[in-house]
Amino acid sequence: MRQRWVRLVRVPRSLRTMPADVAELLRRDGSVIVVARAQAAGVTRNRIARLAEAGLLTRIGPGRYVQTQVYKAAGMKERHRLEARAFGLSRGPDVYLTGWSGAVTWELPVIGRPPDVPNAVRPRQEDNRRSARCSQDVRIAELPGWHMTHVGEVGVMSPGWVVADMARTGPIHHALVSADAVARLRIDLNDPIEHMRGWPDIDRARWVARHVDPLAETPIETLGRFTVIQFGLPMPVLNAWVGDGHPEYRVDGLWPHHWAAYEADGALKYDNRPDASTVVTKQNEREWYLRRRLGLDLARFQWRLAFRGREELAKRFSKLLVDNPVRSAPIRWWKDVPGHSPVEPAAEDWPSPAPTSIILPAGWDV
Repeated sequence: MRQRWVRLVRVPRSLRTMPADVAELLRRDGSVIVVARAQAAGVTRNRIARLAEAGLLTRIGPGRYVQTQVYKAAGMKERHRLEARAFGLSRGPDVYLTGWSGAVTWELPVIGRPPDVPNAVRPRQEDNRRSARCSQDVRIAELPGWHMTHVGEVGVMSPGWVVADMARTGPIHHALVSADAVARLRIDLNDPIEHMRGWPDIDRARWVARHVDPLAETPIETLGRFTVIQFGLPMPVLNAWVGDGHPEYRVDGLWPHHWAAYEADGALKYDNRPDASTVVTKQNEREWYLRRRLGLDLARFQWRLAFRGREELAKRFSKLLVDNPVRSAPIRWWKDVPGHSPVEPAAEDWPSPAPTSIILPAGWDV
């Protein structure tokens, strides 16, 4: 039998821990290393290559590295944020992250898979000598100055711009998750959309801008509302307060005319919590009150249904509404106002008990 030999590489003792000057670069640049910036600080390309061979750094692109320990511990979203940050630092201050890459830089909620390469744009200038180099992985376009900014030395478009770009280029319901968060911050999507006039698939961004809801607090709440839109069910009120004569409990979604509501249970509500039993006990007491004292019927769902099983979730919602037909008088409820006490709903806050007829854009899930 032929014997196979494996060459063992002996790692010098000096490369078993991160050198102090490189550790300082990582601290300065947010756990990433860009070779050009490192060389300007006196750290040579060869030293960075040796640290990568020793396993202390991981190469994530041409001239771009990340601290291996941090990268291995990161989830998909955080890995892309690191990759986008390194990309932005490597391309210079006149390149701006956008789309999914800009959203994670702003720490907006995002769902789905990140792009294979960071999304970035660069303003069109009269001097286009660098255009050929940038056009391979950076879109060149007319960009309004008030939507361009920097976060930790990395160029990034405004939150409204990055969400509008997400809506053009990815699944509508994914973009709606980020758009609801932006609307909650009272950021208008219409201004960036106006500056994207003529861009491909801009109608998708207009659809998202028309259907944002600032009352949505979490991605699972947005996806619950999107299920209603997708399957043409009556529109609920998000995060409405109910109670006996005064607001006592808030429900994730309320159909006031049907005396029905739903609750979205994210895994973090229960998982890996030392007080999980207390959370469950309080939830059971709360549900008893809503059902027995107020007469409100409830449906519950988790992330699996909201993200990948919306047809099944729609059937659950539909059965809840069929079992609780419209009553002559709706349940009393109060509108949630972030940062303030609940208020009496105005006429425009009341949803219709009739099925919604919102039309989704063609190819909305691509």
